[in-house]
Amino acid sequence: MATAKEDVLTKVSTDAATELVNSFYPALEKNRDAIASFYLPTPISILFNGNPVADGAAVQDIFINQMPAAHYEAQSFDCQIINRAYPTATAAGIRPPTEMTVKDMSILVMVSGYVRYGEDRDQPQRGFSENFVLVPNPSTARGHRRKDWLIQSQNFRLVV
Repeated sequence: MATAKEDVLTKVSTDAATELVNSFYPALEKNRDAIASFYLPTPISILFNGNPVADGAAVQDIFINQMPAAHYEAQSFDCQIINRAYPTATAAGIRPPTEMTVKDMSILVMVSGYVRYGEDRDQPQRGFSENFVLVPNPSTARGHRRKDWLIQSQNFRLVV
């Protein structure tokens, strides 16, 4: 496997983080039926204010059935590559190192901002901090809405 240059890896990880922030938070606000599609089928860990959530479907259920309307405003985000050679699964098994691409990595995405719960614009904003671990989508399905990266782990905290 040819080693990708640092600038290429940085661009790929930054693009993945940008895509997550620009699509995940709008889904939490206006497209809650799509929330589960952001997650791996078997995520490692999802925590909301220290409370474990089973998977993306459970997150979606919480937002549809328990959460009031919300408006998220991501103020800043950053990312960092965790593993440059993440073992991506394919239909034939784990992709061998000789076939890895620059998208075969895991990425830590850190987001901070404000959230307002409720329809009323006069509701107070609360600060939040959130960390995600993104991994390549193992699905080989090709479609116009296929996500290249899925959430493997997530930790959301309201700032007190």
